[in-house]
Amino acid sequence: MAVEEITYDPKSPMPSVEMLYKYKLPNTPDKSIVGLKVGFSPGAGSPPHTHLGASVAVHVLTGAVFNKMNDDPVTIKRAGESFFEAPGCRHRISAEATGTEEASLLATMVIETDKLEAALESQGVMGLVVIDEEWFEVVMQALAEKQGGA
Repeated sequence: MAVEEITYDPKSPMPSVEMLYKYKLPNTPDKSIVGLKVGFSPGAGSPPHTHLGASVAVHVLTGAVFNKMNDDPVTIKRAGESFFEAPGCRHRISAEATGTEEASLLATMVIETDKLEAALESQGVMGLVVIDEEWFEVVMQALAEKQGGA
């Protein structure tokens, strides 16, 4: 279901990201598969981003999330629904949709092992989320303000 266009709000809380599993794929030696649980508190959202050229299959576990990829319309995905991000996809909107309830999803990535290991070593699990250049400074400033006010 398409909904009205929305944009990312850098003042919204960031989602939590937890790595559930990570395995090298023996039938594709240069690739690994990673499972991430992403949790959205009410009103939380992630900035526009990509995933290091990974293929990403996403299944909504609980709640509802706004979703916009590339230039497609914004949709709402609810518990039990899924979507796919092709390599290079720009995930423009990923946010909790109700403003009052938590949401969670399982993101399964197939990614080049070298890129995965470099990202994890340098930035941890958040290294798998590459914030779009035009949003990076805005997001970093908002995070610094939140930490300064905490």
